[in-house]
Amino acid sequence: MSSPDPEQRRAHFRLRYPEFERPLFVTPIGEFSVAELSEGGLRLSLMADHWSHGERLAGELRLVSESVSVAGQFLRQSDDEVVLVLDPGVSLRHMLLEQKRLIRKYPALYGPKSRQGKD
Repeated sequence: MSSPDPEQRRAHFRLRYPEFERPLFVTPIGEFSVAELSEGGLRLSLMADHWSHGERLAGELRLVSESVSVAGQFLRQSDDEVVLVLDPGVSLRHMLLEQKRLIRKYPALYGPKSRQGKD
């Protein structure tokens, strides 16, 4: 099997959360469930017809271990999810802590045979 085309590789590992384990992104306009997290972005579960491309949003990402201040721009919407590109984003340390916690708690979902974050 050949290695993926370098242009097709993702810049950051993505961690997809099961619905019952999702952190919250808390903003002045509301609280949103985080479906997917990476160092450089968030995928939120919501419809956002009132947001426009490039609009900026800042808030607090509430992880199990701690809360992190993040800010980002609205990139796109697909189905019932919205993607924000973060700047500043989440540290690699936070990503690894979240990944380890989920692997320990849900080995069948996040174990070595899972395709988590490899799409």
